[in-house]
Amino acid sequence: MNDQQEPAFSQRETQPAAAAPSHPQDADAARPRRPGWLLKTATCLVYAAMLAWSVHSARPSSLPDIAALAVASAAGLAVVPLVALAFLSLWKRFRTPRNRLRIALAAGLFLMFAVAPEIARRNDEKIQRDVANAEIRKTADALRLMLGGAHATPDAASSIDPTPKATGPYGEMERALKTVARERLAQHKAYVQELKEIGLPRLFDAHRLARDAGLIESRLILEQAERLVPTYRKQSMQVLTQMPARIRALPIDEQEKANLLDSLAASNAAGSANLTRVWDLEGQILREFGQMITLLDDNRQFWYADHDELMFGRDDDLRRFRQHQDAVSRMVGEQDQLGRQPLPGVLRSSLR
Repeated sequence: MNDQQEPAFSQRETQPAAAAPSHPQDADAARPRRPGWLLKTATCLVYAAMLAWSVHSARPSSLPDIAALAVASAAGLAVVPLVALAFLSLWKRFRTPRNRLRIALAAGLFLMFAVAPEIARRNDEKIQRDVANAEIRKTADALRLMLGGAHATPDAASSIDPTPKATGPYGEMERALKTVARERLAQHKAYVQELKEIGLPRLFDAHRLARDAGLIESRLILEQAERLVPTYRKQSMQVLTQMPARIRALPIDEQEKANLLDSLAASNAAGSANLTRVWDLEGQILREFGQMITLLDDNRQFWYADHDELMFGRDDDLRRFRQHQDAVSRMVGEQDQLGRQPLPGVLRSSLR
């Protein structure tokens, strides 16, 4: 009798088979999703825009400066997204390529809208400071040229426009300094004009001296000039004494005012001493002129006018006259060194 034997099943055959993906889309879903072109484009545009803005706002002057600034800006822009990626990568869900790019885009937008305005403000502040400094230097140079020598007459049309080129606090500081410079020039022009009207520039004109019997006119000219000195001395000193009030009236931040007032306190003593010395020298020059007129008056018979020159009959008289001339030249030179520093150092040194 043939017993039918049931087929034996191995243990392996009895194990259920691993389920295969029922559809190709399921395999795609199991892979990390890649960032789309729109996300890539947006991220590139954000960082490219910030890099271009960083370079442009700094206004580099040459191609090497542009290249160096671009590299530095790119390195700086990379810091924030790299830090964000390093931190968020602690969580597995943020490690996918698309999420990483999303993090980079979010960091870029944060920089653009949260950090960029402050950087823009600081860059603009630096630019305005540079503009103000350049304008102040131009004003100082122009004023020195206009003032010329101690008794040079500026061009009647010469003036200084106080309108600032910079904006904001530095623009207000620029306006204040230009106003001071304009007042300084106006004082100088008025003083020189009055000296001209009383005849001081022609005091040693040979023909006038020859016609001046007893040199009475010459002494009158000197007397009138000496009366002008205290008036204009007081006006010029007021430029320094009024500076604290000018600073307090500036529409700028209180901290900026405090810095300016501190600078003024540090420089005011030296500025006042210089200006005092300028006017002391002015008085000494006029007194030296008086001694020259006395020399001529006491020795009237030993000199005469020859065309535009004074001719002396005695060498000793000529020697003494030239000694006075040399003393005047030295004092005028010192005036030029002191008096042609017309702008208070307080504002010039505080634009930093």
